[in-house]
Amino acid sequence: MNISRKTAVGLQWLLLVALLVGTQMPGAWRHAVESSLHGPQGLSSWAHAITFALMAWLARVPPLAWPWRRVLLLALALALLTEGLQFLAMERHPRWIDVVIDMAGALGGVTLAALRRQSKRPSR
Repeated sequence: MNISRKTAVGLQWLLLVALLVGTQMPGAWRHAVESSLHGPQGLSSWAHAITFALMAWLARVPPLAWPWRRVLLLALALALLTEGLQFLAMERHPRWIDVVIDMAGALGGVTLAALRRQSKRPSR
């Protein structure tokens, strides 16, 4: 999959905005959305993990191809920011386990990007 740098950056911004909007969603709204989707408990945690994985993967593959340390450091900063912002949201409370979930998603995205890069290397 080849995408332009502009598209990759645009997707990163779209994911970031979705993440921040979701973070500020009042707890009652979040519960209403989760129950209307008839999804498993903790759907919000899965959404965070997948979003962080997508953002990390996009950051690691061309055309961005950022170093993995930078990606994980930015993911940690974003995870802490989103949890800190929950102090401002109604009926929401920051949790350390959510930072761990976000980082697991980011680590998964970095790993998938590494596996992708490794599979594209010519064999000897």
